[in-house]
Amino acid sequence: MTYNKIPPIQLLKWGGHVKKGAMAQHLLQTTISRSLRDINDGPKRTIRNLVELGENFSVGRSQLDFFKTIHSMLKSENSAYYTLWETLTRETDHDSLKTFGINVGYNGCTTGVKALRELSKKHCCGIPSVLTVMYDGSKMDKNGVDNIVRQGETLGIFTYIISHHGGELEALAPVFGGHSDSGFVILANGSSLCDQTVFSLTKHKNVMLSVSADESSFEEVCKGLRAQHILFCVHTKYDDVKSDEILSGSWVEKVEPFVSTLALLIPDDEVSESTIAKVGAFAYSCRMEMRYPLILMDYRLDVAEMNRAISRNKCSATFDTDGQLITESGKTLDACLNIVNCSLLEIFRKGLAIDREFI
Repeated sequence: MTYNKIPPIQLLKWGGHVKKGAMAQHLLQTTISRSLRDINDGPKRTIRNLVELGENFSVGRSQLDFFKTIHSMLKSENSAYYTLWETLTRETDHDSLKTFGINVGYNGCTTGVKALRELSKKHCCGIPSVLTVMYDGSKMDKNGVDNIVRQGETLGIFTYIISHHGGELEALAPVFGGHSDSGFVILANGSSLCDQTVFSLTKHKNVMLSVSADESSFEEVCKGLRAQHILFCVHTKYDDVKSDEILSGSWVEKVEPFVSTLALLIPDDEVSESTIAKVGAFAYSCRMEMRYPLILMDYRLDVAEMNRAISRNKCSATFDTDGQLITESGKTLDACLNIVNCSLLEIFRKGLAIDREFI
């Protein structure tokens, strides 16, 4: 039998079992490359096939339910997500879509999950599947970020959100190149994204840039990234006042012409819990109703839900520019919960401890 004549999707499910490991990743890359190459022959069929791939590689009920929901939503020929997909594949570098997608979707949500859950059970602690780091180029510099990612990958964490709080972003390029199995989302200001910086950060194809919609240069920056076929999304910070603009839909309609991926809604430090709940519910309803050709997410609630779904525990974690752990309950004060002083696993064991009976 000649395997090269068998469609990759069949090889992935050979013998009724989904293949894992390096062979599976190679076949997955081949399948996605073929699908993206043939996108013009049937974009709707292509996205349905890729969702089916996601179903086949799901680990656990929550992931399987997610892909089944998407599959059901795509039964509507008029789904706004088909518009999203067609625009995204037409305007974005295919190698970036493939690499970032596999790193986050396969490495982060499939291969890393087993190790992550085993360590969580062994050490009676939550281990997040998505980790946020506040980068300022000074106290939290490229070496600090590299240290967190290096330790995180050994725990099964392959998705990182880098929040830019100062310093040269271009300095992080070697970190992204040195961790080719991970996916990174960079929350950046448009003023920090000159052409050279964009090229350096994205050349390894495992980065999604996120542009602040709160700057006057927002539209110009987005147009420039689209012209360069860069994978990017947008974000905004909201408070109790700005939430009205979001809940009315006017903010989404304003940014919709400039982005074809994600729109992240980030609550500021002073926003009320009731406002966050309303914004989170609005984002969820927009996704389920396929209201817009982009995916609207509340940064705090939806990242927390992703961590709970994959890790099976409440375990959101952020490291601030001093290296101190921030959990869903707020910033910690214990020096033992600082990445400068302790290892990542030690911090999770103490800062995200769980009673054994709940594991």
